[in-house]
Formats: sequence, structure tokens, C-alpha cells
Amino acid sequence: MKSKILQAALIAATMVSIAAPAFADDWRDHERHERREREWREHHRGVVYQPGYVYAPPPPVVYAPPPPPPVYAGPSFSLTIPLR
Repeated sequence: MKSKILQAALIAATMVSIAAPAFADDWRDHERHERREREWREHHRGVVYQPGYVYAPPPPVVYAPPPPPPVYAGPSFSLTIPLR
């Protein structure tokens, strides 16, 4: 009887020791997150974003001759029909 109770207690202790880290709360990560959030709020305090237009810069001016006109090739076959 004592061995069964000891065995059950050992199994229960093993199960608790295996499952305990899964429920542990990493308090350091929580504090880090709170600190980052607080710093973000302090940094952005009083900042008001206004919608507005943003124009692209004009294209650069290039002083060069224009490219040559395109050359179109004519038909590549000749058809001769003798009429006698």
C-alpha cells in the first residue's frame, strides 16, 4: 500500500514539474514590453499628424541629342510574276 501511495505521489510530482514551466509567466518580457510602450508614448506625445500632399521631385534635366528615329524593315521576300 505504501509503495502505491509513493508511486502515485512520484507520478504527480513528475507531472507537476513537467507542466509548471508551461504556465510560468516571463515577467522580464512583460516589463520590457511595458517599458517600450511607455517610451513610445513619451516620444509621440503631442505629435499630431496632418494629411498633406507630397510631390515627387522633378526629373533630372539631361542635355543630350534625341535618339535616332526607329528604322522599320521592309518585306523580306520578293515575288516576281512573269507575264508573257
